Amino acid sequence: MSKPRTVGDLFPSRRELLKLGGYGLLAASVDAAWPLRLAASARKSHPRGNARNVLFLEISGAISHVESFDFKENSGTPKDLDVRKVHSDLHLSHLLFPRLESQVDKLAIVRSLLSHEEVHFRGQYYVQTGRQLNLAFAREIPAIGCVMASELEARRRSQDTFPTYMSFNLDKAFPGALSTGFLPPQFSVVDINPESAVKGMALDQKAVELLEERWQLLSRLREVSRPRLVGYGREMASYENFYETAHKLLSDERWPAAFRIGDDDRKRYGNTALGISAVLARNVLAQDAGTHYIHICHPGWDHHVQIWDRKASSNHYTLCAEFDPAFTSLLEDLGRLRSKTNPEKTLLDETLVVAMSEFGRTPGALNNMQGRDHYNRCFPAMFAGAGVKGGRALGRTDADGAKCLDTGWGLEEQPRIENVVATMFSALGIDWTKEVRNTPSGRTYVYVDPLGANGVIPTDEISTIYG
Repeated sequence: MSKPRTVGDLFPSRRELLKLGGYGLLAASVDAAWPLRLAASARKSHPRGNARNVLFLEISGAISHVESFDFKENSGTPKDLDVRKVHSDLHLSHLLFPRLESQVDKLAIVRSLLSHEEVHFRGQYYVQTGRQLNLAFAREIPAIGCVMASELEARRRSQDTFPTYMSFNLDKAFPGALSTGFLPPQFSVVDINPESAVKGMALDQKAVELLEERWQLLSRLREVSRPRLVGYGREMASYENFYETAHKLLSDERWPAAFRIGDDDRKRYGNTALGISAVLARNVLAQDAGTHYIHICHPGWDHHVQIWDRKASSNHYTLCAEFDPAFTSLLEDLGRLRSKTNPEKTLLDETLVVAMSEFGRTPGALNNMQGRDHYNRCFPAMFAGAGVKGGRALGRTDADGAKCLDTGWGLEEQPRIENVVATMFSALGIDWTKEVRNTPSGRTYVYVDPLGANGVIPTDEISTIYG
């Protein structure tokens, strides 16, 4: 007689389940009054609403901008990069990005970004939240993906079972996957470990039946215990929401379908954590099951030492060889797959794609360890899809890539991460000037904060990417 199966048998281990669940779900958000008191700002914004989805690829650790998307030859430039002019004002290394050349007509590259931060933890927190780290309020600050999930909740359809906000490999970023802050946990990220995600995601019929049996039992127990648990308030409601979400996902055939990867995809995208993450992101968007913001993390770019040394265990050659096939294949596939909502459009037509680091790397000569250090005064961001006018480089730096000469967006101030965030909010039709007045601290939370490191900053979207 076979041993009775348990729900635990459906997954390789508790550790694997936690990887799939994501750290954002496990990090409890702070208590706050609910519903939130939202107020319009005196500032005017005009959200475009030109995209159904946003996909953000974080080049985590910072790529050297002067050897990639703002190429500047200098004494530290390797001699084997085979740099070619691929558009009117854009040069790319054919060695590092042999396939991305074919997608330049889809890309608008803004080369003039400025960051408040110059260390990784704070810089990557800044990327996830759109604001500087303030330890006094950090616990109540939500990730921007959580804010998007909150805003898009009213648009969810009855058939939407996938979480609005998903990420891949974000546990590898220095801050990890950040929590919902003052927002309810239902708007949390589901962070997927790419290696674990493709193992054992499909449930056979017996497993489905067992899961449903256990779900019915759990539902009855919850109903009996409800009077006793009512005093636990928001915390217990959060657990119930998590259970409901997990049950819907595991009961939806589209969920395991999104995690199937063929040998051809592994070859085209690269059989790496980034390649798998990019395939899964494509699959999730193609299912059109409720996910509208995806954050992919590609870690490891922090090469203070031996940045161009092929003998080093990690270097820019290696990571560019991961980035090029994954990002290129993603753009290719989003550009050919038809939208399930509007077959006249491709997924790229309705998805704003953004790729950038948290800052750049020091231009000029290499340091004494043959690497490049952190540099926040100029660095690039790439945009594609959702009406972006490609084949253009916006903004201009000096001959060294060290100083901004032209901001490229019609304002004197250099654009910052706040403006990238405003651009993403705008694409989804979200008013980025909204304010929340009843946070736990009593401090007003603005979706895109106009108070920068040294005073008030413009919070406009980067509209020039659309032509």
